[in-house]
Amino acid sequence: MGANAPFAGMRTVALVTVFFLGDSMPALASPFAYITNQKADDVSVIDTATGSIDRTIKVGKDPAGVAVSRDGATVVVSNPGSGEVALIDGNLRELKALIPVGEGPLGIAMDPAGARAFVADFYGHFVSVIDLRDRSIIKRIPVGHYPAGLVVNRDGTKIFVAEREDNTVSVINGVTLTIDKTAKVGQHPFGMLLDAEEKRLYVANVESNDLSVLDAESLKTIKTINVGERPYAMALVLGGSRLFVTNQYDSSLSVIDTGLMKSVETIPVGEYPEGIDNHPDDRHVYVANWFDNSVSVVDAESMRVVSTIATGNGSRAFGRFIPQGNPVESLR
Repeated sequence: MGANAPFAGMRTVALVTVFFLGDSMPALASPFAYITNQKADDVSVIDTATGSIDRTIKVGKDPAGVAVSRDGATVVVSNPGSGEVALIDGNLRELKALIPVGEGPLGIAMDPAGARAFVADFYGHFVSVIDLRDRSIIKRIPVGHYPAGLVVNRDGTKIFVAEREDNTVSVINGVTLTIDKTAKVGQHPFGMLLDAEEKRLYVANVESNDLSVLDAESLKTIKTINVGERPYAMALVLGGSRLFVTNQYDSSLSVIDTGLMKSVETIPVGEYPEGIDNHPDDRHVYVANWFDNSVSVVDAESMRVVSTIATGNGSRAFGRFIPQGNPVESLR
């Protein structure tokens, strides 16, 4: 299945200690970041104000995907090893329930209200729709082969799913829960991201080492952008002007100028970076480094790593792991 499969092999590396580079790292107003540690069967909760681990939460087996509601009150984690979704209370930061969901849940996302979770089953080739209030499966939607990343638009009317083995992206109608459109992209699409205006859909293609930029309405390809080796996931910052892409095999981030639609910088991070998300200050990005068991914090303005936070064994954090809510400013 390769390195992007739910049960991909791991190797042991030493933990990276937390450090800060003097005054170059502004103190951040705090949301919590939820980092899935696949080999430890747990989630590291980072207090982004202090750069420290607030606590560690045991979940199911081999946690990989994660999604946090905009207000941070609800967190869901996919556990491909045990076929469950873990439901976490984001206020108490503790496990509430384990919900059986399928053969290999991986990509996961939530609707804007935090009432439903959408889970891509990598082995079952379907997307499960979960009612988080009564913890039941509303529907299983058949999709393409080996579905991976998911993204939901702001009003919940569209759920985009990357179908890895078919080299396609499909859009599910959020009302009818049926597929509306399917389009070809690059080789082995995995992570996806909508821009702030929801006009563009960015798709990371791990085998062709590029991004497909799609019109979010028509699913037509606008442009293909070359990046590093094995791109996995993405985050937008600085008013949407910069797109950061994790390159697994290069241990780096590609920085895309979204106006020019081309790569303008490469930033070294930890070994085998996977999940990435933006802090709501719109300046910092958090990168989960799978082989380093750490999270790199990158300042998008200076284009460099300003801190590294030791997490758990096999940090993946595939999805939106920081609540976005209302933007907050850095405290200086």
